[in-house]
Amino acid sequence: MVKIAVLGAGINGLTCAVKIKEKYKDYDVVLISSEFTPNTTGDGSGGLWYPFICGATPADLIRKWGSETYKYLHELYRTGGHGVSLLPVYSLYRTKEKFNKPSWWDIVYGYHVLDEQQLKDCNELFSDKYEAGHTFLTFASSAQKLLAYLQERFERANGRLLRAKITSLQDPLLEAYDVVVNCTGLGARWLVPDDAVVPVRGQITKVKAPWMNLSIIDEEGGNYIIPNSETCVLGGTHQTDYSTEVDAADTEFIMNGCKKMMPGLRNAEVVSHWVGLRPARNSIRLEPEEKNGKLYIHNYGHGGSGFTLFWGCGDEVLQILQRHLDRNQQKNQILSKLKKHLSNYEI
Repeated sequence: MVKIAVLGAGINGLTCAVKIKEKYKDYDVVLISSEFTPNTTGDGSGGLWYPFICGATPADLIRKWGSETYKYLHELYRTGGHGVSLLPVYSLYRTKEKFNKPSWWDIVYGYHVLDEQQLKDCNELFSDKYEAGHTFLTFASSAQKLLAYLQERFERANGRLLRAKITSLQDPLLEAYDVVVNCTGLGARWLVPDDAVVPVRGQITKVKAPWMNLSIIDEEGGNYIIPNSETCVLGGTHQTDYSTEVDAADTEFIMNGCKKMMPGLRNAEVVSHWVGLRPARNSIRLEPEEKNGKLYIHNYGHGGSGFTLFWGCGDEVLQILQRHLDRNQQKNQILSKLKKHLSNYEI
């Protein structure tokens, strides 16, 4: 029996575990992580489909992975019950020269570059001054609900969960596995090790604001508002820092900036403050590596786009695995034929 270990129980690890186990029902697939939902970094995510902090990842890959994920979120939205909402997002710039139409504009619903009148309307609606921007329909996930759904789906397919801290790809615990899928996010910095992975600290505040039904991103000011089916996420910070402690100055920046965009948020009830470290990299690493007779599939460095690219990246991982298994099967068939042929010449 083929044995496969998936490392990391965030959105990418869970997705890969689900896809592999549902495709190869008879394989032994285990998801190994030191934490599971609701205690992962992904559980605190704003959950918005919006390519963000992807480094120099090629635009065609962002389009490919992002499109597949957008379609999957649409399926979940239409099904209902998974914490996925559909809402308009306004991405706004204070300086006209800093705005560029993104490469993925045609894969989302209702994409539109804001004209002069619409910008004037936005400045009245959102109580600030913007010179450029765009709007489109996107999906916002309640991160905990989506992660819980994927974990339950994996277990329902008879996948195994194992709570353990893996410190190296040569960890003795991994010796028994034929394939290791590395979705450890920031942990890849030490696990691989890969110094290109760096933390981008994100502090947010969750509030109750049921009247909010659209998302607003101030691209230059750094603030954003993301309502989902459970709460409304206010952000945020983008610091290269390892601190996961809530900072009072950052809280003030978040609250003041978001209230400036939407004054009504001064009446919102604060639910919680939270800090997480995004796993940023110069570009997302999604590739196979064969070492010491074992296949490693790396899938990490998604920055702030974990909930934007996860389903498409999971498809890519599955395709890499399929090619590897097909090659091994062909190799075994050739060896079997060769042994049979040679046996005819035994004396």
